[in-house]
Amino acid sequence: MITPSVASLSLLLAAWSAQAGVTPPNPVQGRIVVQAGDAPTGGPTVTNVRPPWVNAAGQVAFVGDFDDGDHFVWVDNAVVWSGSDDATVALSAIEDAVGSDGAGNWIYAPDIDGLDGLYTNMGVFAAIGDPAVGFMGTYTFLSTPVMDGNGTIYWRAGIDSNGDGTTDFRVFYRTLDGTVASAEVLLAGGDMIDVFVLDDNVDGIDASFAVSDDGMHRIHVLNMEGDPGSDGFIWVDDVLVAREADPTGDGDGWSAFDLVSINNAGNYIFTGDTNGPMGQDEFIAHNGTVAVREGDMLDGVTLSPGSELRFAAISNFDQATHSWAYNGPAGFRETIFFACDAADIGGTSLAVLTTFDDGLDVDGDDLADYSILDVTIGTATDSKPVGDTPFIYAELLLDDGMAQTEAMVELPVSCCGNGVVNPFEDCDDGNDDDTDDCLSTCAAAACGDGFVQDGVEECDDGNDDDTDDCPSTCAAAACGDGFVQDGVEECDDGNDDDTDDCISTCVAAACGDGFVQDGVEECDDGNTDSGDGCEADCTLPGGVDETAGDTGLDGSTGGSGGPSTLTAASGPADGTEGETETETDGDTAGVGGTDDGCGCRANGAGPAPWMGLGLLGLLGLRRRRR
Repeated sequence: MITPSVASLSLLLAAWSAQAGVTPPNPVQGRIVVQAGDAPTGGPTVTNVRPPWVNAAGQVAFVGDFDDGDHFVWVDNAVVWSGSDDATVALSAIEDAVGSDGAGNWIYAPDIDGLDGLYTNMGVFAAIGDPAVGFMGTYTFLSTPVMDGNGTIYWRAGIDSNGDGTTDFRVFYRTLDGTVASAEVLLAGGDMIDVFVLDDNVDGIDASFAVSDDGMHRIHVLNMEGDPGSDGFIWVDDVLVAREADPTGDGDGWSAFDLVSINNAGNYIFTGDTNGPMGQDEFIAHNGTVAVREGDMLDGVTLSPGSELRFAAISNFDQATHSWAYNGPAGFRETIFFACDAADIGGTSLAVLTTFDDGLDVDGDDLADYSILDVTIGTATDSKPVGDTPFIYAELLLDDGMAQTEAMVELPVSCCGNGVVNPFEDCDDGNDDDTDDCLSTCAAAACGDGFVQDGVEECDDGNDDDTDDCPSTCAAAACGDGFVQDGVEECDDGNDDDTDDCISTCVAAACGDGFVQDGVEECDDGNTDSGDGCEADCTLPGGVDETAGDTGLDGSTGGSGGPSTLTAASGPADGTEGETETETDGDTAGVGGTDDGCGCRANGAGPAPWMGLGLLGLLGLRRRRR
């Protein structure tokens, strides 16, 4: 027995508390579900919490006490019941055991009007003195309630069959509908099990039993009539799988059984002692085979002679958690372990935390916010601290440098890095390279994880901002990717069409960029000059369309809606060239000379050759009339 006395433990805690504020211990990550001093209902404050019982939905359930003498039932993240909520009966003196199904149903074991009983979310379930279902007599005790994921309730009870007020035998019950009236007897003292008779004394149906989440499997510690040195058994699904004094297969014999746990696959663990040498007799067995024992080394921690188990449980993923108290090189310690493979607890157990050596970081800054002083379960205690989530739950004594408080703490657990793909892992390549296809977190590499995957991604900034230099596609930002990069691009419509409002250079379309914007510009010659066929505002000159219009007297074609112009030469009567006269068609010719054509004619053509003579005659006529 290595557990220190209350006095010596208090001295240890005080000594550690004095130095904890000076040198913070190594931090482990965790979340405080609730702790002493909290007022979760807005009224009384919590003084303590009891062992955790994780349900089929992965929610933690437990009971605890308030500072006003009341108590509570906690499921998931809230108080679902306070003892004072029922004004018709007085509820007090709670047991540690509690059951819930994750669907709003729960059961626990308070005293009811001063008598041992069971209470559910529907009210009083049963109490001492009630008629015993299946027997002539009344209940003398009701205890250790559990609930599977279907809402089925299991519990133990004592039966007074002769009215003398004492227990004559014990019974193990279940009810499928949550009412005691429909209870059925599963085990009772005096039953034949194999060739043995189930003892009807206080230990016949031991308080240590477990039911799988799906209700398909059960495991019990049972005691039969006969030799006290060989009357203890482990019973699993109607089969006696281990018996005191029988060989363990590991060089010694079973001597005593303590804790049990079973999962939906029917795999189970149990704990106890063998009849082997002191210092090696405490053990955990998986499916009847010793998996780890006192004296072994687990993740660098030696379970020194005298080590004791505090709790042990198996998950539906065949992973396990267990806690040991031992004397280490620095003195008394308690370590919580998580085993990646329950069949190889010795080889796959990882130390989650060690009291006095580790602190608790609750805000994720990798600095200890609390010193961890104690795993407050002091002896081997039935509980279910693990479920089908990547967390385990533990009652811990914490010190923040100002006060010590008891708390229920959620601790993340992982087997990442062992090269085996375990539950909650996408992959596990056994290395810490974050540039390959499996990250060091055992998540498959993906765009947005913050790590650039070699040969696959150009960048990865871990965000979904498409306006920085690494969009959510993990391709380096570039013109044409459809995302407008802040401070670099004016626009980005993801195409190379230069006639829309965003040209292929990711600049907003504008007059003078050399591209004619559909429906907005008539022309765009890439400059801001006017008079060159495309005006500075990207319109055609004067709105003129020189490919269609009326024809002037000289055969030139004017713009639609504008007159033709003509310029003619005015000279002396002898026919020599003299002054010029500009006519309305803009053509210029010397009198008596030849017409040089109209430079504004459509398509750049000159005047029709047959027009020359007629025009000169007309010009001469007009001049004479002047």
